[in-house]
Amino acid sequence: MIIKNLYNKLAIHPLFWFIAASSILTGLFKEFIILFVIIIVHEIGHLSAATYFNFKIEKINLYPFGGYIKFNDKLNRSINEELIVLISGPLLQTIYFFIMSFFYNLDFFNISTYNIICNYHYSLLLFNLLPIFPLDGSKLTNLTLSKFLSFKLSHLLMIYISYIFLFVLLISAQYISFNINIYLFIVLLLFQLFSEGKNHKNIYNKFLLERYLYNFNFKKIKIIKGKVLSKMMRDRRHLFLVDHKRLTEKEILKQRYKQ
Repeated sequence: MIIKNLYNKLAIHPLFWFIAASSILTGLFKEFIILFVIIIVHEIGHLSAATYFNFKIEKINLYPFGGYIKFNDKLNRSINEELIVLISGPLLQTIYFFIMSFFYNLDFFNISTYNIICNYHYSLLLFNLLPIFPLDGSKLTNLTLSKFLSFKLSHLLMIYISYIFLFVLLISAQYISFNINIYLFIVLLLFQLFSEGKNHKNIYNKFLLERYLYNFNFKKIKIIKGKVLSKMMRDRRHLFLVDHKRLTEKEILKQRYKQ
């Protein structure tokens, strides 16, 4: 039942089919299958942790360079839970690589196949760690920033950092052996990043609305001078100092949403 539900939420990007077809025409289908398996293992890692923490999965997007799981869940979930979900992908991928290395030492396949596995494992691992939305590195950046900065600023900085590193990736690609797939990936990342940036205001408003509608039992408290909602953080309760009075975030947000 769980596998069926996840399958129904799977969305494969057309670029993925394009790369698959081109791999057949160029005689690189074996390499494509190896890459595909590594991507699936990586995403199973994310999905396993997300299922454990009861994350609501909206869609599983599969791209040639990896996957992106879109959650239909609260933005105010625990940072630590999101962090575990995030690292579970690279962790399971690394475990899979060690298993493949073990089988290689038992002569289950030749050195040529093992070199392909090594190449794709490290390439995918490093590529996913780039702080470019929607790669894992951007989520790690956002979660790290959220530990110290407001939700709004953390998300905005993540977008700016993504644009900077995407530009660096574009410049770097010119000095690497020409590969049309790299440029296709960059264009795809650019569209995803532009969409996230365009949706920044809506994401921030959802964060505030959740704080108004639901009760979150965060232990740490942050004091904010004035009615500056943009300073609200994840994993924090807030007290607002307004006209020598202490108001809870519920009281402040009630003024916003009852207008």
